[in-house]
Amino acid sequence: MESPDPAYPPPAGPRRTFRLSHVLASSAAFFAVIGLTSFAPVLMKQLAPEAPHRPNPSAVGAPGEAKDLGDGTQLAPYEVVDGVKVFKLHAAPVSWETAPGKVREAYAFNGIVPGPVIRVNEGDPVRIVVENDLPEPTSVHWHGMDLPNSQDGVPGLTQPEIEPGESYTYEWKAISPGTHWYHSHMHGEQEGKGLYGSLEVVPSTGDIRADRDYRIMIGDGALGFVFNGKSFPATERLSARVGEKVRIRLVGTGPEMIHPIHLHSGHFTVVAQDGRPLPVPQEMDTLNVGVGQTYDIVWTPTRTGKWMIHCHIFSHSETHEGMAGLVSIFQVDPAVVSVPDLPLID
Repeated sequence: MESPDPAYPPPAGPRRTFRLSHVLASSAAFFAVIGLTSFAPVLMKQLAPEAPHRPNPSAVGAPGEAKDLGDGTQLAPYEVVDGVKVFKLHAAPVSWETAPGKVREAYAFNGIVPGPVIRVNEGDPVRIVVENDLPEPTSVHWHGMDLPNSQDGVPGLTQPEIEPGESYTYEWKAISPGTHWYHSHMHGEQEGKGLYGSLEVVPSTGDIRADRDYRIMIGDGALGFVFNGKSFPATERLSARVGEKVRIRLVGTGPEMIHPIHLHSGHFTVVAQDGRPLPVPQEMDTLNVGVGQTYDIVWTPTRTGKWMIHCHIFSHSETHEGMAGLVSIFQVDPAVVSVPDLPLID
């Protein structure tokens, strides 16, 4: 295979050699690192962890790109037309498996529950074309957005209903930074069947920095008790490492209930509500999430293991047969330990 670097392989020259003093010094540094652990095999396990690192950066996707965000959601693709980011949402019925062997009739945007994550930068002009292939009218509300009244998505008030077989185009500028969401505004049953998705506006300054970026959309309607459209044990297992900053966007999609969300393994910090940074972040281990609310929390795991995040109303998350419904698992692996390279001396 031809090398992509025309300068490779390097031209012939003097051979690089080890000096005994440097070898001894480097060896001492190496074994000092080994001494940080009880046994060398433990270090080797850290250097070769079981689960790969799957960062979820806050940057928006590229035009036309659909991306798995590692939490059971997908980043929406888009195209740029005359400087406007154009997204397409197709609403239609689907058969949706919420848990092994449990299939329910859902309404979905682009065939998935939740619908694709719409992520844009603050200040972006946005156009969203909604196509309706449901057996009934619909509309879409852009929850938390500061936009023209005509684009608010309330049928019979700001727009006509989107009839079956028809489409409707929304257009506005993303001036409301933070974690928000979009959903059907026709009636709660449509929302409960899955017509919702995350709407994330990356601020031009002051974004929440984290090594991992996850979202959990909490549903309690016709699909049952679901995190991102799935009931445990079908919910996505979330990856993290000791010492990482993990951002979790909690969205209460409802359509009916409040859910106290509890994270095992210590405390997390609530840093934003409804897209707005809190002037005084709060530490807690359980947070009530109401219908329509969004919260950004940041958690730094300190111990390895399988740590649960779940609704603490047990009828929403546990049965006599074990955990079910509003439950996900964080798989926390050891922190990565880097070993310095042994220097080569000419």
